[in-house]
Amino acid sequence: MEIFLNDNFEVLKAIKDNQICIKEHKYLNLSQQELADMVHMSKYKTNKILNILMKNNYITKFNNKSGKYALTKKSLIFFKKIDDMRSVLEVK
Repeated sequence: MEIFLNDNFEVLKAIKDNQICIKEHKYLNLSQQELADMVHMSKYKTNKILNILMKNNYITKFNNKSGKYALTKKSLIFFKKIDDMRSVLEVK
């Protein structure tokens, strides 16, 4: 989780929030420039973060296609933990 104490989380969350669903498959169908614009970062920085997220198995290229990214099981578990923590905090 340490890698998410910075802009990496913003990029991962943008991928999660902007996925499309086609035939039960979810993936991001935006160019790196569109994603960079969305998170207010340069394309270079966004590309570096995408590589970090792939290296750490939080995202993968959807069907090995450039510009299409899908969340991995590891990232889904990560977001579930965040949702669980929010639920606990809301109860208090």
